[in-house]
Amino acid sequence: MSAGSPAVRAGGAGAGRDGVSSRDAILDSAGRMFGERGYRGVTVRDIASDAGVSAALVMKLYSSKEKLFAQAKPDESLLSDLDVPAAELGSALVFRVLMRRERGLKEPWAMLPFIIQDSPTPDDARAETRERYLSSIAGLLKDTTPERRYASTVVALMTGFGEAVRTLGMFEGWDFDELVAHYGAIVQAQVDACRAACP
Repeated sequence: MSAGSPAVRAGGAGAGRDGVSSRDAILDSAGRMFGERGYRGVTVRDIASDAGVSAALVMKLYSSKEKLFAQAKPDESLLSDLDVPAAELGSALVFRVLMRRERGLKEPWAMLPFIIQDSPTPDDARAETRERYLSSIAGLLKDTTPERRYASTVVALMTGFGEAVRTLGMFEGWDFDELVAHYGAIVQAQVDACRAACP
């Protein structure tokens, strides 16, 4: 069944874009779009169009934009597929921010505060987002300290870096590789401290 088939347009539970299930296509589109634009910057119609389904189907499956937002996970490709040695993790995280800037892609680190503030339930969004990012970074660092202190510091450093680079336009005159080495070393110091402190 194609995305444009009558069953999908009429609200059936067929396939969305690229043949994935409608539910998966909607959650994928919602996570990416909420991550790029925030809660208020996205409509149900936008998500439906991107997912290749009808707005009626989105509402049938999730009943409200708020409930869809609560179930959708913002795109976290900034943390996935980081298959690098621990000694290169700081530079790899910084490199990704700068490559997204070079390619004109959205910056998830810079969007985190806006997504939380824009959420219909900011306290819930803050707690859930904090846990997801801390868990992901703690897993990369193998941080077993109380309160995941090294992972917390890395999340703070990367959120600040994403905001500085994309929102404030900082570091524009820097050489790409020089900035990767400079700020990557700052992040790497936390990675290395975690490796020394965690069994």
